[in-house]
Amino acid sequence: MSFLLPLSKLITMIKTYSFPSVYEATLQDFALSNDPILNFSKLKYNGSNYLVGLQALNEGVSPHKFINPSPEDIDYKIISQSALVLATQSLQSENKNQKIPKAVLTAGFPYATYLLNKDHAIDFFKEDRVISYFKADDEGVQHAEQISVSIKDVNIIPELVGCDTSIRKGENPIDSNFILISIGYGTCEGAVSTSEGLSARTLFSSHGISYAVNIFTQEVAKNTYLNMRTEHQIDHLFTKGYMFVNRKRKDFINERKNAISLYYNNVISPTIRRYITDSDFELCQKMVLVGGGALYKELVALFQEEFGEFLTVIVADTPEKCASKGYALYSKLNHSTSNKDGIYSSDDSERVVYLGLDIGNANTSVSIVSTNGKKEEF
Repeated sequence: MSFLLPLSKLITMIKTYSFPSVYEATLQDFALSNDPILNFSKLKYNGSNYLVGLQALNEGVSPHKFINPSPEDIDYKIISQSALVLATQSLQSENKNQKIPKAVLTAGFPYATYLLNKDHAIDFFKEDRVISYFKADDEGVQHAEQISVSIKDVNIIPELVGCDTSIRKGENPIDSNFILISIGYGTCEGAVSTSEGLSARTLFSSHGISYAVNIFTQEVAKNTYLNMRTEHQIDHLFTKGYMFVNRKRKDFINERKNAISLYYNNVISPTIRRYITDSDFELCQKMVLVGGGALYKELVALFQEEFGEFLTVIVADTPEKCASKGYALYSKLNHSTSNKDGIYSSDDSERVVYLGLDIGNANTSVSIVSTNGKKEEF
């Protein structure tokens, strides 16, 4: 299986939007508020209305999403369509009075489920669709709106390939060999990255940061009533490290640190030991951490403690957005149009926009590539 990239690209800038990967069905009207990121109050799908993202977390009772859902699950469909609305709204604001071009879209799945879901995802995304949603205006009146989304081409690749593309082809690229570790909410994956691509022998997929969140939940629940919070609500508590109980702030930093330590020592370290050999460490001088888990300083410190003597441990810029940025770059680098100048071809029939969509278990990110029209060789 090959994921080769062309030898040249346009100098690019990538705009990325992220929102929590949660939703909840609702019968209520929310005329006074829109989601601050998605800019709508409810999404309509198959005759039902759904709160999505921060709106679901703030207004919902049980915001949720399955871990690693398939494209046939309602979770995947609602979250992905919300992201497409967000991207289309952004393009509309930048291209007023112009027709929004078709999209070249790249999305991905963890390596363990990539082949299982690839064809279903392509079938889902390649259909033109009209997405309906509700929006509140400044006067507090809610009204229905629709957005038409047209997908020209779809690429479905392993998530780790997207992260590798971002590291090697994005801003401040790394050209040397390195060990890539992606720590997501649902899965932790890794492999040795070389200029020829990811080493298949070293690819692994294991439990994500949700393993630590579950341990954290058990510890906190011993002394604190969590009020039937969902796993995603607990994840936000885990991220903050505190909550208010009886109008008093209660910190859980030690519980989080212990949970992360158990996660690293029981899951991450043994898995790396199993798949990454001494010869691989001789080949690499760096270890690059991506994914939302790389934002936890306690976890990064454990990587540095184990590998810091012989590897430079690096946390990628905005590691939680690394996959979506890599997907967007992959869309650009692997789609050829005639007579390109900037983001669009000069031929209207070939005008396209390049998107990357990462439907994560904690957060969803959608990235849009823009270019300055200059070619850069690498």
